[in-house]
Amino acid sequence: MTSMEFLINYVDADVSKAVTPANYITMDLVNDYLIWSKTLADLLTHEPTQSELNAAAEIIDALSDTTITKCLLMDYSHDVGGAYYTHLVKGMGENKRYVFAFSFDGVTATEPQLEAWDNDDHDSTDNNVLGDGTPANSFVKGVCTTDSLPGESWVGSAIAGTSNILLLNAGNGALSVAKDLYANLKIVIPAAFANPSVETFVLTIRYTYF
Repeated sequence: MTSMEFLINYVDADVSKAVTPANYITMDLVNDYLIWSKTLADLLTHEPTQSELNAAAEIIDALSDTTITKCLLMDYSHDVGGAYYTHLVKGMGENKRYVFAFSFDGVTATEPQLEAWDNDDHDSTDNNVLGDGTPANSFVKGVCTTDSLPGESWVGSAIAGTSNILLLNAGNGALSVAKDLYANLKIVIPAAFANPSVETFVLTIRYTYF
């Protein structure tokens, strides 16, 4: 059976996992989670409270789209220096290649793809962040960076449901060997968006194996 690890780069998004594995933290997919925020502190020694998250909420621009500038890993399982529970994801939303890593230890029968859903039932995209039922309007934007940089001011593809997914092997199909795949993600809120909310969503990697 081929298994996958999901990792974030918290040191240098110009360096791959193969070159410097220590730059990456493997997420515990049961307990760890990601927080997108503009004003939340880079590093916290505790899990942020609902009040802290509310206080760090983004102010929506009335005239232009708002890109969330930070992504933090809330980390229950990885001890880095024994001090911090959160780590800033390096290069998120920038012209950086090695940000989110998907490490496969064997071959796959289908190309791994990144999906976004309201929850782990994987049957709805009704959250505002996922387009309120219209996946093409998802705020979650992604670009595959397995083979190359995303480019300056990259736009990316909307990710939500089964119709709006991100192929992680750059459209080259199933994996014939163990391989590290990469993507960059960001959240872009449309100008003058009228529905303030605090939402969670699920990122899923779908693939089949022999």
